[in-house]
Amino acid sequence: MADKKLLLVDANIISHALTETQTAAYVKLFARLEKHYKFVVTGFTKYEVMCTSDREHKALIAEYLSQNMAYVTLSAPLMDFAAKLCFLYQKHASTKGHKIGMGDIVNAAFAIAKPCAVLTIDNMDYPAPFFMESEREHIRYKTKRRDNITDVVHILTADISYTKSCFDRHQV
Repeated sequence: MADKKLLLVDANIISHALTETQTAAYVKLFARLEKHYKFVVTGFTKYEVMCTSDREHKALIAEYLSQNMAYVTLSAPLMDFAAKLCFLYQKHASTKGHKIGMGDIVNAAFAIAKPCAVLTIDNMDYPAPFFMESEREHIRYKTKRRDNITDVVHILTADISYTKSCFDRHQV
């Protein structure tokens, strides 16, 4: 498949994939998805993941990201659009008062502007009606204490026409 769709990978997915007990399960997920998608990570996502890592792990994470994902810098137009999206989220009835992290807003802005799908564990960070679930995966693994865990992983797509109408309605 020559033209793969872009799939923006959220920081929570990367954190889970790099956790020793979860790596194998996420490798399987990525192997299935890479047939159809090209993985992308934003500068903000890299920043979020690096903030929780020591020097040794920072080098491993940087290597992992550079080998497996395209990197998107935080350009002035992207950040300007993210600021407008943040303002819209503060005004819109479905998101007013919600605590959506700045990194997720930056990623949402990229996903809307590009457009591309988003891979995340926390679909509340990419709220309806601005995003719709297009796929769902159950990722199973065992913790170090041998507890069975299932993560629900979402692939979300932006409803661009709805978002544009909201920008107009809220004069953003």
